[in-house]
Amino acid sequence: MSNIHALNILPSQEVIDSIANYHAEFDDISFDYTQLLIKLKNEIYKLNFMVKHDNADWMQRRGSDYLTNPKLFAHAPLTYICAFIGELFKKYSLEELLEKLTPQILKSVLARLNDFKLH
Repeated sequence: MSNIHALNILPSQEVIDSIANYHAEFDDISFDYTQLLIKLKNEIYKLNFMVKHDNADWMQRRGSDYLTNPKLFAHAPLTYICAFIGELFKKYSLEELLEKLTPQILKSVLARLNDFKLH
């Protein structure tokens, strides 16, 4: 299990920026949520986003709070955001993501990740 508060669990700034860029897709006129999830899942896999860290315990205890109340993302630390995204996309298939991760939740988490992006 990773220490969720340790900065050394974070991916590089370049990787964070790459994932945060997907936030803009919500504003696209031809927005397709399923396609967004497919692209994100592929990108997360390609970038090895959080694969070296096991945050399953944190996800079970705290991450579920974020699934039920996406307003919590507004002030979530970067380590929580990365752990949340990493665990969801490592653990769940596309079908499970469509069931558990509503567009509102994903938009909230990507908006917060975008706050940490270098502009």
